[in-house]
Amino acid sequence: MKIIRPYHFRTWLISLLVVTSLFTFLVVGTIILLVKIPQIRHTHQTAVVLAADEITNRIETVLNFVESDLELVGHALAHMPERDLQSAISHPQEGRFDAFYLIHGNGQLAAAYIRNADPKRWQELTGLDLSRNILFQEATISNRAIWSDRYLSVISGQVTEAVAIRASENGDVIIGELSIRQQINLDHSFASNRSISFAILDSNGEIIADSDPEMMRQTYMPQINQVTQTATRDKGARLGHAIVNDVSFDVASNYSNILGWYFTARVTTGLDNPEILSLTEIVVACFGGSLIIGLIMVPFWAHVMVSPLNGIVEHASSTARGETIAPRKSGSVQEFNRLSSDLDRLALAVHIRQQELARLNDGLEQRVHERTAELEHINTELSSTLQALSLTQDELVQSEKMAALGRLVAGIAHELNTPLGNGRMAVTTLADQNITFAKTLENGLRKSDLTDYIAQVQTLTTMIERNIMRAGDLVSSFKQVAVDRTSSHRRRFSITEVIDEIILTLTPSLKNRPVSIEKHIEADVTLDSFPGEFGQIITNLIDNALVHAFEPDQDGTVAIHVIRDKQRENSVILEVRDNGKGMTDDVLDHIFDPFFTTRMGTGGTGLGLSITSNAVNSLLGGTISATSAPGEGTCFRIICPMIAPENTPAT
Repeated sequence: MKIIRPYHFRTWLISLLVVTSLFTFLVVGTIILLVKIPQIRHTHQTAVVLAADEITNRIETVLNFVESDLELVGHALAHMPERDLQSAISHPQEGRFDAFYLIHGNGQLAAAYIRNADPKRWQELTGLDLSRNILFQEATISNRAIWSDRYLSVISGQVTEAVAIRASENGDVIIGELSIRQQINLDHSFASNRSISFAILDSNGEIIADSDPEMMRQTYMPQINQVTQTATRDKGARLGHAIVNDVSFDVASNYSNILGWYFTARVTTGLDNPEILSLTEIVVACFGGSLIIGLIMVPFWAHVMVSPLNGIVEHASSTARGETIAPRKSGSVQEFNRLSSDLDRLALAVHIRQQELARLNDGLEQRVHERTAELEHINTELSSTLQALSLTQDELVQSEKMAALGRLVAGIAHELNTPLGNGRMAVTTLADQNITFAKTLENGLRKSDLTDYIAQVQTLTTMIERNIMRAGDLVSSFKQVAVDRTSSHRRRFSITEVIDEIILTLTPSLKNRPVSIEKHIEADVTLDSFPGEFGQIITNLIDNALVHAFEPDQDGTVAIHVIRDKQRENSVILEVRDNGKGMTDDVLDHIFDPFFTTRMGTGGTGLGLSITSNAVNSLLGGTISATSAPGEGTCFRIICPMIAPENTPAT
């Protein structure tokens, strides 16, 4: 039993107040976080979707101006003489483009401008064939500007983005290269939430521009790419979630039909979001503050509340010690005042009861002496009764044994009548045949008469011999069973022989009953035990089945099974089963109790199974159990050693 360690009430009260206050704040703080965090996240998600749409519209507008500038330059160059193209295109030193160049319809480079490039660079590029340039090929067949993904330019030698526009009807194309990052300012001015970051990805998922310089050091952001794939044309920004560099983001992605790029806006979420983190820190700080304040204030309040109770406890202790004290003064707590008043009344009642007990104790000793003498007399009578019952039980057990032997003698006597009567009839017939044969011999003997006489003599002799042997077997079995039943002699015996003898002796009892006995012996086993008790056990179990399991005219079977015990070495299992009416659980629980019988007053003593159980347990050194159910028959299971215990007393 677990013993709970006792604590002072003040300690329990302090713990209760602290836990209550902390639990209350914990619940309130949790509710605040559960309500506010989804609100904050929803606000940020709404803002990031709007920011993605806004950056798409803004950058498309900026790049439209870029397209317009390049288109003007292209038209101007397309109408210039060939000899003036390079000199005209090489003058600009400032502008949007890092490089732009004109390509004739046949794919030959006509003129090129590269910011801050050596003049000799044009000489290296003169006559370059760009007919396989994808931008050139798409622009020659398109009436609108064609934007590229990030690629390595053969003209400027830089990784850049480019836009291509058809400059004339004869197929001339002008291509401008520029850094989108330098042309647009990806800052937080797009959205009201300053924690929003922006990125532009080309159709291959490569980063073109990003408001975070750290992100620009990467070429790809696979986590962001997974979100951008959900964005489709003409459906606005799509919201998703991504984790980049161990930071959790809500990401909105919008697809540009004009550029073929993805414009994304992202905001941190969870504890990575400053607003959520700040709210969480405030709640945790308030929880810690409540804990500190509680630890400071609670002991004071506990002292104030416990002081009156301590006074009541001291008052009760003094009363318990028998001290006479004045009634306690009332305080400010009504319940404590009632408790003090009740304790005073209790003390008075205890004092009165003590006086009454003193008077009662004066006569108690005399009553105890009288009761002791009475109990001794009753105990003597009970001992005598118990001894008489023990003797009666032994006599009943012996009577039961002798009754069983008497029934056996009666059955054997009845069974002997048949072979002896048959033998007597055969002898009488043989005598008559001898007289007839003698008369025939006087009148003249024929061969046929002699033959008939010899045949009849042979038949009658065989009948006499068979019946005498039958009677001898019965007498032999009776002698062995009678000897074994009347005295418990230990010897080695075959279990098969004992069972056969028992079945033979029970044959008269079964002649007028439609009940058969079957035996199923796995292997003949030799036991070093008590054959008389072993046979008595089997007889009692079969008799019990005949009396209780079947009605007088009911067909049935009693099966005897013998098998070696596979779990216990050198042990044998004996089972006696019947297919009779079975027993209820209430009867099954008491079948081995002495004098318990369901046929009390009709010849049953209730000792048969009790004797059987005692013989199995004490003499054979085994165990007996029974299983049964109404309508399903009964099975008695005996497990006993092949060698009975040496210390078993003989009876």
